[in-house]
Amino acid sequence: MTDVSQAFVGAGPVPCADHPDVETRLRCSRCGKPICPRCGVRTPVGMRCPDCAGTRSSVAANPTQTVVAAGAGLVVAALAGIGWGFYPAWGFYWALLLGFGTVEMMVRFLRKPRGSDLQAIAIVIVLFGIVLSRVILAQRLGVELAALSEFGPAAQRALNLRPVPDLLFAVLPVLIAWVRFR
Repeated sequence: MTDVSQAFVGAGPVPCADHPDVETRLRCSRCGKPICPRCGVRTPVGMRCPDCAGTRSSVAANPTQTVVAAGAGLVVAALAGIGWGFYPAWGFYWALLLGFGTVEMMVRFLRKPRGSDLQAIAIVIVLFGIVLSRVILAQRLGVELAALSEFGPAAQRALNLRPVPDLLFAVLPVLIAWVRFR
């Protein structure tokens, strides 16, 4: 029969995964990563690391993946914005493509696609696509951007803006981004 101390030969203190200057004997009950009492999260099934407990934001957990995901979303938003600028009559479809295309492309590059930080990033990217579409439409129709500051009926007609549908088409992709990363 083996002694208990022989069974746990490698169970001495090890550096914490998040705080290398702190030695610990505590490990995450899910993934086994060494954690110290500062970063450990109490759950009903034992102590867990912030990643397994779901307390760490996805941006903080993996900033490189977030930047890549935001870049991919930005490409989709730019393409949808350019398309919307050239074919404004298809506003509903461009709004769906802008919303769903941007967020689903971002999700492909993320491990944990949730959180208010990702909501904010996705909403900013979607708003970029909407503004890009209106800038392209204004340039195509010969409306100077300075003239848009006094946003009157002439500017609305020049940009092919109809108050209710266009406002709904602008809100739709923002709502999609907000709900998807909730």
